[in-house]
Amino acid sequence: MSMYEIAREIQEKCGIKSVYRAKRLIDESIDRFELNLNNLTVLTEAASGNYIFTPIIAALAGAEKVHAVTKDSRYALAEQVIRNTYLLAEYYEVGGLIEIDTSLTPEVIGQADIVTNLGFVRPINKEFISHMKETAVIPLMYETWEYRKEDLDLTECRRKGIPVLGTNERAKELETFNYIGYLAIKLAFELDIEVFKSKVIVVGGGYFGKSTVNAFTNAGAKVVNFRITEGDILHSEKAKNELSNCDLLVFAEHQSRDIILGEGGQLTVSELLSINPSISIVHIAGRVDKEAIQKAQIPYCPSQLAPPGHMSVGTDHLGPKPIIDLHAAGLKVGEALVKARLAGLAPIIAERKVLQALPLAMDFSDSQKNLAGFR
Repeated sequence: MSMYEIAREIQEKCGIKSVYRAKRLIDESIDRFELNLNNLTVLTEAASGNYIFTPIIAALAGAEKVHAVTKDSRYALAEQVIRNTYLLAEYYEVGGLIEIDTSLTPEVIGQADIVTNLGFVRPINKEFISHMKETAVIPLMYETWEYRKEDLDLTECRRKGIPVLGTNERAKELETFNYIGYLAIKLAFELDIEVFKSKVIVVGGGYFGKSTVNAFTNAGAKVVNFRITEGDILHSEKAKNELSNCDLLVFAEHQSRDIILGEGGQLTVSELLSINPSISIVHIAGRVDKEAIQKAQIPYCPSQLAPPGHMSVGTDHLGPKPIIDLHAAGLKVGEALVKARLAGLAPIIAERKVLQALPLAMDFSDSQKNLAGFR
C-alpha cells in the first residue's frame, strides 16, 4: 500500500478527515506554545473523535512516557479507542511512547509528572491524589471558573502540595471562546436554519453568550440577546414579542445552574410553543427540559443535551484545531508548573511564578480559594 492509501485507511478507521492536516496543526501548536515535555511522564485520557489527539500531542512534544486511560462511553467503546489511538500513534511514529489502559493503578498515577483533568482521568479525588508523586502537577484543560468540585478535590491538592492552575482560553495565542459562536452556527445549519437574514435569540451571557451573538451577527442574522444572569426575563412581554417571530432559540448559558426552559423556569415549553410553534432550538449550555422539548416535537440540536455547567457539544465538533490548541496549551501550563517544582520551588511559589511568566496560565478566584479553604 502507498502512504496515501495507508493514510486513507487510518482516516476511515479513526474518523479523521485528514491525518496530514491534523499533524500539521499539532506541530504548529507545539511550536507556538514552545511545548517541551522531554523527560516528563504525562497521564491523560484516550478518547474518540478529535480528542484522539491528546496523548499524541504529548508524545510528539517529547514526553518520555504517556499513560492514557479510556472507558466505554456513548461516543465509542474502549476497545475501539485503544485500537484507533495506537494505529494513529504508530502512523505518527510515537507508538512506543503511549500506553493505554481501561483503569488506573496507583503505580501509573505515581509515575506521572503531569496529570490532566480530562474526562476519563476524573474524578481526581482524595484517593487518587494520595498516589501522586510529590512534584506532580495538574493543569486544568479549561478556565478556572469552569471548575467543578466533583471532578477535582482542590482542597486535597493544596494539602498534598499539588499545584493546580487553569488554562487561559482567552489568551491571544488561543482564543477558544471565539469558536463557541461558530459551533452554534454549525448546529443551526444542521437544523436547516439558514442563519443569514434569520432571526436568532441567544439566551446567555458571559463569554459563551458574547461569542454566540457576535458569530450570528457577523453571519448576517438579526440577533437578540437575553442575559438571564443580568436580570433579563424570558416570560416578559418584551421577550415574548421577540420570541413570537424568531427562527431559532440558542441556549449558551454556562454560568447559571437554574432551569431556564421548563417547569419552574423562566418559560415552560408549552408557553414557548404557544408563542411560536415554528421555533427551533440549538443547545450549547444551560438547563432546559429535554423531555418536554421532545414531547412538543420542537426541532433541536444536538440530540444529547448536557446538564448545567457542561456543554452539549464541544468545539471539537467544528474540527480538530480547537481541541489540539487547547490541550497543547493546557500541557504547556503543566510543563511550566512541573519544571518549577522540579527546580525546587514550593507549590504556591511555583504557581505564582508560572502565573507571572505564562499568559496561558490562569489562577482561581478568591471566592474559589475561600471555598477550598486555602486562602
